[in-house]
Amino acid sequence: MSVDIPGDELRGTTTATAPSPQGRVRAFIARSEGISPMRFALLAFGIYLIISLVVYWPLWPGSTHMTVGGCACGDVMQEMWFLKWTPWALVHGHNPFFTNWMDFPRGANLASNTTMPLLALVTAPLTWLWGPVASYNLLMWLSFPLSAITCLYVVRKMMHSNVAALIAGFMYGFSPYMASQGLGHVFLVFVPIPPLIFYALYRILVVQEGSARRWGLILAALVICQFFISQEVAVLTIIVAFFAVVILSLANRHMIERDRVHYVVQSGLYAVVATVVILAYPVYCQLFGPQAIHGAAHGTTHSPFKLDLLGTVVPDQLQAIHPGFLTRLGNGFMGTDLTENGSYLGLPLVVVLGLIMWTMRRNRWVLYIGAVLGVTEVLSMGRRFMVANHTIRVPMPWAALAKIPIFETILASRFALLASFFMVLLVAAGVVQWIRWADEVPGARRRDRRRMVNWALSALAVASFAVYIPRLPIMTVPMPSVPSFFTTADDLQIPAGSVVLPFPVTASPYSIAMYWQIRADFRWKMIGGEAIILTPRGHVTGQPAATRPTAVTQYLENLSGARTRLPTFNTVLVERMREFLFLNQVGTVVLDPSAPNANKALTLFIAAFGPPQTEGGMDVWFHVQALARKAAAAAPQG
Repeated sequence: MSVDIPGDELRGTTTATAPSPQGRVRAFIARSEGISPMRFALLAFGIYLIISLVVYWPLWPGSTHMTVGGCACGDVMQEMWFLKWTPWALVHGHNPFFTNWMDFPRGANLASNTTMPLLALVTAPLTWLWGPVASYNLLMWLSFPLSAITCLYVVRKMMHSNVAALIAGFMYGFSPYMASQGLGHVFLVFVPIPPLIFYALYRILVVQEGSARRWGLILAALVICQFFISQEVAVLTIIVAFFAVVILSLANRHMIERDRVHYVVQSGLYAVVATVVILAYPVYCQLFGPQAIHGAAHGTTHSPFKLDLLGTVVPDQLQAIHPGFLTRLGNGFMGTDLTENGSYLGLPLVVVLGLIMWTMRRNRWVLYIGAVLGVTEVLSMGRRFMVANHTIRVPMPWAALAKIPIFETILASRFALLASFFMVLLVAAGVVQWIRWADEVPGARRRDRRRMVNWALSALAVASFAVYIPRLPIMTVPMPSVPSFFTTADDLQIPAGSVVLPFPVTASPYSIAMYWQIRADFRWKMIGGEAIILTPRGHVTGQPAATRPTAVTQYLENLSGARTRLPTFNTVLVERMREFLFLNQVGTVVLDPSAPNANKALTLFIAAFGPPQTEGGMDVWFHVQALARKAAAAAPQG
């Protein structure tokens, strides 16, 4: 496998000629290939932006009244909280990688969570002006065109074809993976950087033109940026890059020369040193900081999020075309969590990829891309081989890799992102080859045969796109209303930096209190919250810390989740409620009277510390510890 494959074997036509008599399509392609790369990129970006408007229609970028997903709760609300926290923490002198503003008093190690500090800082001006909802919606919307345009840039640089790059960018930026994660994971859907990381590696390992230091620092900057967007995607990219480099090295071992090795080593040293220097502190906070999490952040290495073998050809309900008899099977993949099933390609596209591999089997670059794609697909299948939602007792490579501490928290299904990138590289290679083939002038005897082949390929391409396209627009929902207590001067009655017990308590996925807190500009700390934290016993959970007394925590969390099985309400629970206030330094209690089970929580609160004040649509108890002492003194003894 020659190291200069891309430049020599897959060079698209750049000749701008008048439309040929062989068809308007060929003439259109010729004109497109003749456009300068910069002008074509601007044109393509405009196309991607227009398509992106359809993705979340009628939600506009920067909207403050609606958001994506099935509800403004759970991960969506958590990510909005994170977008607000990072710039607020830096301005107010707090550590952005740790907080006790939620899950008080233990707090949460945010270096182990999906805080997206880079995205939070980039959108900080928008957050300060219009709030984190606007920043979140803008980022979700921009994820699609930005991811598409960087993929277009990489393919254009490597394969020198505008048309192939346009198609590749669209298929990467608007893939089923993007549509599924676009339901509410901005840190997983904002992925313009992975293609650039692979391009930087290509320049270091293959092209080796220009300064080794420059490309080493570029690679470091890309990895660092991806780390501060999503650690998981950064690690996934590094894993696939490792296998890609190994395959390239083994295939070209007979061509490895001292000068080439020196260039790679020099670039690698700059990349590693710069990365280690910048990431040393956040990694230290993650591993050794307060409430550091050791082990799988998702609580288990046996995650159900692993791709099914049939996932590439069986659609779920997120696809535009999803026949019912297949959709019932597809909806069961990933433990029925549709947001994690991003592996779908569709049978026509799988056939196209097979044809590309077969017809271009003498092209070493195509074989290389196919090999990396195969490795990535295998990794995405997780620890056990699955077919039609049935586990086959065949150990997979990820079973060994998942035992490495840094990898154990990764969800294998998310390798689908990298698989989609190498898939579009294969498609781009096929498009380049077709353009070269179509540009040849056939003899008279071959014209009819070529016409038939073109019709067949065109039909297959149309079928591939039709089946591949996700169902749009993606679901959007209104943001919940916020009581005026948190948006007016009423909230100023709560002492700054004091602790508030809100009802409903934030317990995943019910997280309205987190929205109250960010609307109040983090004036107060909060009992409860949604973050990956350690329990007092050292277990990993996404639920609030079990603050003492646990009977009170259990009671309030069950009420907040509208559950029916509750601890017994009696005088002992009332006493424990008062004890809860003192142990957790609670200064204020706020209750939304319109919340589910609010009447039951109100009964407990009145029994423990008396009747509330009504302020801005909320029932409020200020200086609640004093009220609790007064109520305890007035309670009958015995």
